[in-house]
Amino acid sequence: MSQTNPFADVFENWTKGFSQFTGAVPGMNVDGLMKAGQANIAALTEANRIALEGLQAVAKRQQEMAVEAFGEFQETAKTIGAGKGAEVFAKPVELARGSFEKSVANMKELAELAGKSQTEAWGIIGRRVQESISEVQTSTKK
Repeated sequence: MSQTNPFADVFENWTKGFSQFTGAVPGMNVDGLMKAGQANIAALTEANRIALEGLQAVAKRQQEMAVEAFGEFQETAKTIGAGKGAEVFAKPVELARGSFEKSVANMKELAELAGKSQTEAWGIIGRRVQESISEVQTSTKK
């Protein structure tokens, strides 16, 4: 999924307009500020892309689970009345137990899918925050 950064033109125009102030404020590194801003936007864009892909994966898996559950329901409806005596009453209880266990497993799977993409997206943001801190520390040492 290749997309261009929608903010690239905005930053380029802003940089050109802001460049007239280069040197106006002693110790101000306009190029460094611009690069940091671009890196921040790039990190946010990447984190949002990953989060969106994670949501899409969860939605797709939910759809697959719903189709599967509906198919199982149809099969169950065909066989629920079959059998004799206590067997007729035991079958729904066993089906309910299996359905509950499967629902719990499905919820766990969906939570893991969502958690994975959130962790990855926040990792990108966290790395960018650390890079920003290092950039600030480096620029103040000069």
